[in-house]
Amino acid sequence: MKKYLPSLVTCLNLLCGACACILALWGYFWQAWCFILAGAVFDLCDGALARLLNAVSPMGKELDSLADIVSFGLAPALMLFSWYFKINCEGEPSPLAFVPLLMVAFAAIRLARFNTEDSDASYFSGLATPASAMIASSAVAYGHTCAIAGADSAILALLNSSWPIPVLAAILCVLMVSRIKMFSVKGKIARKHYILAAGALLLVVTLALMAPRGIMFAGYAALFTLLFFCIYILVSLLEQ
Repeated sequence: MKKYLPSLVTCLNLLCGACACILALWGYFWQAWCFILAGAVFDLCDGALARLLNAVSPMGKELDSLADIVSFGLAPALMLFSWYFKINCEGEPSPLAFVPLLMVAFAAIRLARFNTEDSDASYFSGLATPASAMIASSAVAYGHTCAIAGADSAILALLNSSWPIPVLAAILCVLMVSRIKMFSVKGKIARKHYILAAGALLLVVTLALMAPRGIMFAGYAALFTLLFFCIYILVSLLEQ
């Protein structure tokens, strides 16, 4: 029975992604972000559980990739698509609204390459799909909470413009399939980990002092997640 537990956790990741897709299409953006975040937690747990129980298998690896395409490819793409369509299309489809859906294809390419190439445990080749999903979904979730609270936000203003969402989606697509080395936070502790930890601590202090008042806790968490992964990419680029 224990050999099936990691696959069960992977399926929970998949179900979280499916729920996020539905909520994104309904316009419940910060709730969709919560399900993507939960999917990321399950994604971390399934591999650790498989190694702990000595239940690593080719099927589990493929199932994990299929779940990731939904949770970290389709779900964040639909969040960007739905937000753009809601704000900028006014019932009239725009080609730019469909640009975020490219993230699904690029996430699939990224995951297929990861499964077929030898990888260094301390680095990823290109931006991992969960990190890409966190950036895209956190931006929309934070903007949504600001809109609900009526709070002024530069990120909300950008999301409500016609160009930032397609540009963000295109950048994330390029990063996912790039050969840029992105360090693994689970690798051996090094200087880059201390820099990232210091950046996270600085973010907490900055958000406590400067973040807009009146937004719900999910908004603060989404903003922290967004900025944390932006710092992660910056540190990875500086470590090249």
